[in-house]
Amino acid sequence: MLFIQIALVTMLLLGLTVLSACTKQANQSDAKSKQAVTSEQIQAMSREDIQRALKRIESSHTPTSQKMGAMCYEPVAPASGYFEYVCPVDGDKTVFSLKSNAFDQATHLQELRGSVERLRPLAKGIALSLDEGRLCAKCHPALPDAERFVSLVLQYADGRTVRTDRVTPEDLKYLTGFFSGGLSYLSQGPDQEPLKPKVARLKELLGEKGVGT
Repeated sequence: MLFIQIALVTMLLLGLTVLSACTKQANQSDAKSKQAVTSEQIQAMSREDIQRALKRIESSHTPTSQKMGAMCYEPVAPASGYFEYVCPVDGDKTVFSLKSNAFDQATHLQELRGSVERLRPLAKGIALSLDEGRLCAKCHPALPDAERFVSLVLQYADGRTVRTDRVTPEDLKYLTGFFSGGLSYLSQGPDQEPLKPKVARLKELLGEKGVGT
């Protein structure tokens, strides 16, 4: 009888030990899960964050432009009078002349690419890319000249996709200033201009057009 009692107590103790270990493991797993979510939230900029930042710019006093007096120049058109675009997908070449509607976009392409690369680390949780496929005559042979342009694509963590056609270098300067958390942006060289007059365009670029208006 005593032996049976000892065996029952031993089994009970073993059961409690196993239960305690399982509970501890489950709690650790839950803590890790919560920690991962928190880390992701810190890294990602939510739609509410963007809307708050836009309202902050709208409600701010327009800061004075800061002209540093640097000598800045617009990109010079190729001396040949045409621009040769090489498609990164198939390597095919498309030539744009000065008379082409897409000439300005094509000649600014390197600047656009560089600006997007610099923007990516600033735009937390947002995937930025350029869609330049319309510049390629082989990829889109039937497109008229007026429909050949570069687009900026923003993909948010919540699944939304915002596309802006005919994006310009100035647009990306606005976004750089916005995602840097300031009230101004670098316009030419070290010169700074206020973002407040550009809020309407910022809302278009961010997919917030009509919000707060």
